[in-house]
Amino acid sequence: MSILLTEEQELIGQSAREFAKEYLDPIAAELDHTGTFPAAIVKQLAAQDFLGLFLEGAYGGAEAGYVSLVEVVENLSRSSAAVASILVNHSLAAYAIQRWGDAAQKQAFLPALASGGTLGGFAVFEHGPTPGVGPDALIATRHAAGWALKGTKAYVRNAGAADVYVVLACTDPAAGAKAQAAFIVSAKAIGLTVGPLADTMGLKGCPVADLVFDDVVVADSALLGGPADGPIITAETLALASVAEAAQTVGIGQAAVEHAAAYSKTRVQFGRPIATLQAIQTLLAETATDCHLARLGLRCAAKLMDEGQPFMVEAAMVKQFLARNGSKLLIDTVQVEGGFGYSEFMPLPRLFRDIAGTTLLEAPADYPEKTIAAALLA
Repeated sequence: MSILLTEEQELIGQSAREFAKEYLDPIAAELDHTGTFPAAIVKQLAAQDFLGLFLEGAYGGAEAGYVSLVEVVENLSRSSAAVASILVNHSLAAYAIQRWGDAAQKQAFLPALASGGTLGGFAVFEHGPTPGVGPDALIATRHAAGWALKGTKAYVRNAGAADVYVVLACTDPAAGAKAQAAFIVSAKAIGLTVGPLADTMGLKGCPVADLVFDDVVVADSALLGGPADGPIITAETLALASVAEAAQTVGIGQAAVEHAAAYSKTRVQFGRPIATLQAIQTLLAETATDCHLARLGLRCAAKLMDEGQPFMVEAAMVKQFLARNGSKLLIDTVQVEGGFGYSEFMPLPRLFRDIAGTTLLEAPADYPEKTIAAALLA
């Protein structure tokens, strides 16, 4: 399998990098301080076709594929991982609808998701130990008009900003997580409210909040896939999340490495730039190598998706690798910059906070190991 980029993919990545330099670099620090949702930036993402990169052309998508998606996510994240996070969660909802939606659902939702007229959100997690378990679990009950949804989804990104959510709900409380179904729910649905925005450590500007469902009634046409498809929709969509968030992590790490390398050439100690010190060179070499290897892994997983091949094990491997090395990228680059790097007027503290989110969100801690071990032991 070749993991080199095509000319088109290189151009898309270059376009994202230029976009990030022009639009994201000037606002990244302010966005980190205010946490205000960057609505104007999201419209500009749509104008660049970034919101519909992998969607089918029949629905207004660019049909550029998942390798192109991770190129865009990485290059945006080098400037603002928060903006990239908005794109990632939108893409999860769009992916689920394209992958499991029927013809009517695709026609109803994908064109607006591709054009940016609709922003998507993907809601799977809850406050209980696992979705479908606990007093606040979101339960879907058969209703005369279709289904009634009652309960809470937790830590939903794009909450309050999204126009439509793909929501996982339990159809049999006795079965818990094993009885999950996915529904497409309008943000304007009666009985749906957004809880207070969470004051997150990083990725500020990508809103995170609970979605509270108080007997929200949705028609049968809102059911995505079959009533028993929730577990596979969750697993596969979260595998895509692992790949996309790996691209975020690599983008943040690359930005940190480049900043530390540039700083090391200007910081003089003992009468010479610290870039000449072997210890500094070792830190830079190790962090650059980790970024490179992770980038190859996530491109491999994305290429498998483009080819319609199984990709969940490769996605889990990328997630596991970066769970171990993601934060280390920032620890090592901060060491290069010393006390200056630790100061808030430098970008590394923001990158440090953001990279914690990209390695922790969207999947439980034991997900990668279980997926990889199950494939090995099958």
